[in-house]
Amino acid sequence: MIDLISRKLLEYIKMRLWTATQFPDLELLYARGGILAITGYLKQCASTVVTRDTLARFGAHIHDSCQPVGPWITVHEAPHGYGNLTIGAQCHVGKEVFLDLTERITLGDGAGLGMRSVVLTHLDFDPRPERPLAAMVLRRAKPTTIERGAMVGAGVILLAGVTIGESSIVGAGCVVSQDVPPFTVMKSPPPLAYSVPEAIVRKLLARTAPEPAAIRLSLQRRNPAA
Repeated sequence: MIDLISRKLLEYIKMRLWTATQFPDLELLYARGGILAITGYLKQCASTVVTRDTLARFGAHIHDSCQPVGPWITVHEAPHGYGNLTIGAQCHVGKEVFLDLTERITLGDGAGLGMRSVVLTHLDFDPRPERPLAAMVLRRAKPTTIERGAMVGAGVILLAGVTIGESSIVGAGCVVSQDVPPFTVMKSPPPLAYSVPEAIVRKLLARTAPEPAAIRLSLQRRNPAA
């Protein structure tokens, strides 16, 4: 009898702990940890409705008919709330998506964002002497938009500033670096990689490396046979 009561008590405690992690007092959570605590909670929240309502409660503009939103989403660069996120009517946002809210992300009415997709709104490689090629990439922060009726497949990466045109379809796994015109179907192209010419590398290293010896060392790492 005592063992049965102990098991029941343990099960009750486990359920209460699970409930506290999934449905916490958001005001208390915010008071103790700020918006970062709310962002951390969204990564573990398993409810699409609670995810949607929590985003809206802390600044996101989400239509009531939008369902599902998430769950298990990651929000990045939102230190003051989720005001840079707008999701229209009848939208679908899949599980485990990554939303970079440095600038505005907008989903028009009826748009869809597939699971584990990444939506970026900024690019910053933080150039330092230890990473000279980062100086080649200009810092940028631009809004990213998925227009009315457009569908973005699973695992897609939308780079900062792109617009997916009305009613377009982006196939799973695509990396989108340019605007997609309206009523267009995009499939994943083969990957493309290129090596930066050594003359450019030397110029970049000369700008960032403090000594000529550091330049030679970096070039040796790039081309050990040299």
